[in-house]
Amino acid sequence: VRGQGWDEAAEIHHVPFRRQPSPLADLRALRATIRLIREVEPDIVNASTPKAGLLGMAAARWCRVPVRVYHLRGLRFETTTGWRRRLLILLERGAAGLATNVIVNSESARQAAGAAGIGRRHPPVVIGVGSGNGIDVDRYALSNQVSRDATRAELGVPQNAVVLGFIGRLTRDKGIVDLLDVFEQLTNERRGLHLLLVGDVEPGDPVGPEAEQRIDDRDDVTQVPWVPDTSVLYSALDLLVFPSAREGLPNVPLQAQSASVPVVAYAATGTTDAVGDGVSGVLVESGDRSGLTDVVRSLVDDPERRTELGAAGPDWVRARYAQDAFWSELIATYRKWGATG
Repeated sequence: VRGQGWDEAAEIHHVPFRRQPSPLADLRALRATIRLIREVEPDIVNASTPKAGLLGMAAARWCRVPVRVYHLRGLRFETTTGWRRRLLILLERGAAGLATNVIVNSESARQAAGAAGIGRRHPPVVIGVGSGNGIDVDRYALSNQVSRDATRAELGVPQNAVVLGFIGRLTRDKGIVDLLDVFEQLTNERRGLHLLLVGDVEPGDPVGPEAEQRIDDRDDVTQVPWVPDTSVLYSALDLLVFPSAREGLPNVPLQAQSASVPVVAYAATGTTDAVGDGVSGVLVESGDRSGLTDVVRSLVDDPERRTELGAAGPDWVRARYAQDAFWSELIATYRKWGATG
């Protein structure tokens, strides 16, 4: 399949795959991946996520693909305990062990992976200062030219409110419960706040029925489903609040800063690399809900500081995560690995 909504003229093949554990389905996915690799005969195979990474690297190893790249885009085990944590670490180690090269999205994630014993044979590398695909800063900076009033009207958000926003999967790991607690604390103290949530609730890491009910019951909370292009939505926000507990390198804070929207976030793995702390946003110790509330409160009450942080965002992101620069370094890295594979 070429095109059909993709910017790049890539040939897309579909392999049956289930995100949740399923031995029979996983075996079918492994066999299908082996058949596909034998048909395509690639020089390089890249795979991500613990299970897909393990199956992809195993299939590529079976087919003797010379360059096998495991791309660590995040560390799911960081927010798990017990046997689930041990299993996820084993999957990550297995995928990295079958690879010839390992990429990780950020320096903080590289350190966390190393501490868990992932990539002992092939130490993970960070391309540039990190990222999975770089950021098209100009695309998000253009959201400043989109009518704030029109975007808010389309979303059903009050024109005169101070709008806090979150864009992403509405899951427990993303800190949605903490975000709701912060918002409710602030609305108990002052009027004129609104919360915009862009994304869908996922059953794999549910926020729980109580949190879903809290979202549904409040007139000052607007939830809209995930949309493929979120760039215009940033014009509706005064502040992005991102209390995620784990990331590889999150795109949403980078997009928000590119759109001149300041960010307040937990200093979790990955997020620490994605927010210009004190320049275009503020980081709070991960899990410190009280600290998060204090920082959000201070920025709600200080529009000049919000403007100052927002104005610094595009240059901060462009200097580190510009997409063209990332692509150039990634291509150079792949060519180097291909020449020595």
